[in-house]
Amino acid sequence: MHVAAVQFDIRWEDRPANYARVRELLTDVELPANTLVVLPEMFDTGFSINTAATDPGEHSQAQAFCRELARDRNVAVLASTVARTGDGRLANEAVAFSPQGAELVRYRKMQPFSGGNEHLHYVAGTRPRLFQWQGVQIAPFVCYDLRFPELFRPAVVAGAEMLVVVANWPDKRSEHWVRLLQARAIENLAFALGVNRCGADPNLRYDGRSCLFDPHGKEIFQAGSREQVLLAEIDPTVARDWRERFPALRDMKLQ
Repeated sequence: MHVAAVQFDIRWEDRPANYARVRELLTDVELPANTLVVLPEMFDTGFSINTAATDPGEHSQAQAFCRELARDRNVAVLASTVARTGDGRLANEAVAFSPQGAELVRYRKMQPFSGGNEHLHYVAGTRPRLFQWQGVQIAPFVCYDLRFPELFRPAVVAGAEMLVVVANWPDKRSEHWVRLLQARAIENLAFALGVNRCGADPNLRYDGRSCLFDPHGKEIFQAGSREQVLLAEIDPTVARDWRERFPALRDMKLQ
């Protein structure tokens, strides 16, 4: 399976500018058919708790953009954006769409960031979600989730072979970002992909460092601080073979 991590400087609360920038960054990138294209957390607005700006309304422009991008480039697109729940509340959700526009997964961030009052504005999810793409079982997570390893175990028990974390993770804690992603890969015998933003918003700076680790914790790629698209190919047999040979998952003590 091919993956493309799109790291960019999200324009603050400016949906049209962010849609245009994603398309611009991908214009000259050769994407094999059915590549999984991954965008950062709240890719359309930045990490904002200004719900007047992030509320998608009845028809989400961000989700429509992701569907259109998937169809236009013949890829799957995974991204986080704010969505309305069934009862009208707002949630920070990761959604994925196929090249045909079908919804592949919808995951609600389980750990809203209390340090930024996210929990006061966006309702939390309760469990992981998985989807299969190109023969790989994938579980998406969002930003602050990464600090809670117990959230990842149920996804792995359910069969996840690749863990994808989309984020707006600030530069002052970026070493935590990289090392926690590496830890999630090692302890879960899984691929771990983290897609972060770069640049700045009115509150924080971001140094990117989007990265991918294999199930042994070996770095496949790590971005710098500039806007870029990182490409890699995932071989799920690497995870499957390692899980067969090494007993860590079989020896888990589940509650």
